[in-house]
Amino acid sequence: MSSIGTARHFQPKGTPGDVCRDHNRAALATVVAAEARRRGYGPDLSDEQIDECAESAGRKTPSPTSREAIRAALRPPLTADDAPEAVAEAVFGSLPSHPVRVVDRDGREYFLVPIPATA
Repeated sequence: MSSIGTARHFQPKGTPGDVCRDHNRAALATVVAAEARRRGYGPDLSDEQIDECAESAGRKTPSPTSREAIRAALRPPLTADDAPEAVAEAVFGSLPSHPVRVVDRDGREYFLVPIPATA
């Protein structure tokens, strides 16, 4: 199991707490979402399924806000063939704390995690 460092180690000293929480939520949601993908779950997974994935990934039970971020990460992925408007809606609709799933031209999936550049 890999470990994801927290925002306090990544963000500059003095970064507001809410910015760090959003950063952490998005990054850590991918850990549970990746386990959910391995199990074949989609964005409609139950709270119980999220809890099972979190436990399997070595994470504590997610908060309601984190559950929302996990489900967002499991939405249908963006592809290079999507219209620019769909990409903009998915990306800007995910801010500040929801990962966006994308698939490259070779079929490999990624999570794009919003990392704040300004506080």
